[in-house]
Amino acid sequence: MGVPFDHIASAYNSAFSNGAINQLQRKRLWHYVEEIIPELSGFEMLELNFGSGEDAVLFGERGFNIVATDIGCETLKLTDKKAEQFSMQHSISARYLDLETLDETLFDKKFDLIFSNFGGLNCINPTSLKTLIQKIPSILNPGGRFIAVVMPRICIWETMFFGLRLQFKKAFRRLLSTRTDSDFEEPDFKTWYYSPSQIKGLSKKYFTPRAVRPIGIALPSSLLEEFFSLRKKLLFKLNKIERTANLSFLSGVSDYFVIDLQLKVS
Repeated sequence: MGVPFDHIASAYNSAFSNGAINQLQRKRLWHYVEEIIPELSGFEMLELNFGSGEDAVLFGERGFNIVATDIGCETLKLTDKKAEQFSMQHSISARYLDLETLDETLFDKKFDLIFSNFGGLNCINPTSLKTLIQKIPSILNPGGRFIAVVMPRICIWETMFFGLRLQFKKAFRRLLSTRTDSDFEEPDFKTWYYSPSQIKGLSKKYFTPRAVRPIGIALPSSLLEEFFSLRKKLLFKLNKIERTANLSFLSGVSDYFVIDLQLKVS
């Protein structure tokens, strides 16, 4: 895997992580994460493709020791800066890791939680994803959890957004196996989309699914950030609906879905 994301890391951190829509989506995820934290046997965590480093800080505030990994040098620097800003250098360490060539022997300890947020797994192809899921059990403690936030193959909001603009290729881009366009105009940035059933199928030998929930089914896609920046009341009304939209079958058509997998006891 190359590092196409590196030179846009700062722009991504500002536009995506700090947007009102993403912050509301992130709160929905964290509502779920905080529910399951008491079920974990410990606080050793590995984060995959961490991107902005926002989640590492949130986990750090809750007492986790985090190894935050990514392929981009700039994203690693951003996370190091955030760890220093919040005085968490002792609990957050940023490390280079290419998920397509993951070697589980790189780690000198096992983890209670492995976490990948907001499309981290969508950066690797299906073959690499299958290999990754096969390797993860060897670095998880017994009963450990693997939680990922994934972009599904259909997103109602995205289809409407582009469809109303008669951009039909983009409206159905998630149904393609890969795409080479990106919202940050990076031509080499490929994305793969996965349905909840695909993730379950790849992991069923090693994991028991604990939950699958939609994120961004009533809440819009971050593509509509500019539109909703002038319609905050409507956005907050949609957020209230989102709080009750936890039906797993909606996960396949939302902006993202969170899937919580627990390592089987052998």
